[in-house]
Amino acid sequence: MATILGLDIDPQTVRAVAVRTALRKTEIIGYYQQPIELAPPPEAGEGGITVTEAAGGPEDAHQAATRRAIRGVLGSLGQPPDKVITELSGDEVSIRKASLPSKAAKKLDELLPFELEGKVPFDIAESIVDHQPIETVSGELRMHAAVVPRERIAAHLAEMRMFGLEPRHVAVGAVALDGLVPLLPELSTPGPHALIDIHPEGTDVCILVNGVCHFARTLSVTIADLDAGRQSVLERELRQTLAAWRMEGGSSPSTFFVCGQMAIRPGTDAWLGQIVGAPVETLRLPQAPGADDAVRPAFARAAALSGRALARGKHLDARQGPFATKQAANALREHLPLIAACATAVVFAFIFSSYARYSVLEARHQQLEDQLAEVTQEYFGTEARSADMALRALSRGARGDDPMPKFDAYDALEALSAAIPTEVTHDVRQLQIDLGDGDETGRFSIRGTVDSVSDTEQVVQAINNYRVVRAEGDTETRLRCFHELDLGNTTSTAEDRRSYRLEGQIRCLPEDQELSEEESSGRRGRRRRSN
Repeated sequence: MATILGLDIDPQTVRAVAVRTALRKTEIIGYYQQPIELAPPPEAGEGGITVTEAAGGPEDAHQAATRRAIRGVLGSLGQPPDKVITELSGDEVSIRKASLPSKAAKKLDELLPFELEGKVPFDIAESIVDHQPIETVSGELRMHAAVVPRERIAAHLAEMRMFGLEPRHVAVGAVALDGLVPLLPELSTPGPHALIDIHPEGTDVCILVNGVCHFARTLSVTIADLDAGRQSVLERELRQTLAAWRMEGGSSPSTFFVCGQMAIRPGTDAWLGQIVGAPVETLRLPQAPGADDAVRPAFARAAALSGRALARGKHLDARQGPFATKQAANALREHLPLIAACATAVVFAFIFSSYARYSVLEARHQQLEDQLAEVTQEYFGTEARSADMALRALSRGARGDDPMPKFDAYDALEALSAAIPTEVTHDVRQLQIDLGDGDETGRFSIRGTVDSVSDTEQVVQAINNYRVVRAEGDTETRLRCFHELDLGNTTSTAEDRRSYRLEGQIRCLPEDQELSEEESSGRRGRRRRSN
């Protein structure tokens, strides 16, 4: 939440409008006004010289009165504003329209001074140049360009500091009236809408299209000129201004508004309506404490200055270059309590998030550790609760029966091949190996050819006597894997060789152990079914 103060200082009165912003909500919290009253002149001292004159004369007295008026406004506000916006009158600056290719938008600060050279009454080298975009048409970026002498900006800032103020933004000329758009939604419609503000330094005319300032001009006629009977000068300059707008291709304004100090004078709207040839309305500002309907239009300029901080996009600001505000340091100091509170909240949120994540990971770690302990207890006979312990258990081997097969079909094929004597010429015509499922006894069937019947008997005897040796640690176990060999009939082949068929059971048992009666009967039953 920030408080923005638009400050309008004229020779007789200090007017201010305070706007408070919070997220997307904006409201005017008050209108403030203090007259600039000179203190009663002190009595003359020695030599007839008064204290005021000795201190510098009437000018210092007016500055002191202005300082008192500003302090009165700030005292009515109740708290220091987060941002103060002031302005330089249009007669102190030069505002021109300029057009450059839209592709050069990033180099406007470099190109604009050359574009404006010779077109403004100031030395560009000794001035601040700023711009405010209007629109982009056919690849051309149209903008307001302002040229402000550096010495004038320095004098304005020095004066504000003397009053105890450090403006964050210094608006210039009639363009500043577009700050009313965020406060008055009706000004953001297509329009065009013409705003006329007659004040002690001149007359500002601002024409808005879709809420954007397309035309701005400061005329020379002041309130004092009108009081002196120079209405005809304002009539002529207003007609010339509207003609210049139409020559640029602008359509006649659909609505005219008069605002500022002249707006509260009776008959001003009707008189201006006769000049422009259309009805002129008095600008109605939002209701807020400090001003009633009768005097509220006089605060239009102060309201426009505060509203410029709410408008999006770039706006003319004389505080550029060496006069740019040190926003980073100022903002840090202004919002240090809020930053500290936010930082504390972030730290606590991080700590809570880290603890929550640690708790989840710790629970998951415990779950995985329990699962590892359960699996290692089941297969290795000991609980392992770390990867190192599990690797050591794995290197020692599984407890009990190994879930992997100890004697598979490849082992049977290797054993049969190794069992056949090398001196026997043996050809395998058919080999079937079926190890069954689970603990079921396997079987094999081999059909081969040898040179003689004695070779057949030698093959059968070699397979029956073959032993598989398994080492477990330092102990070796001899296993008999082929049981109940059954040699079928032998026949002669065309090559005068002997063909035979041999069947048997496969189950690796210690060599002194025979198949059980159930395993043997199971084989005989299967053989009868196959026959």
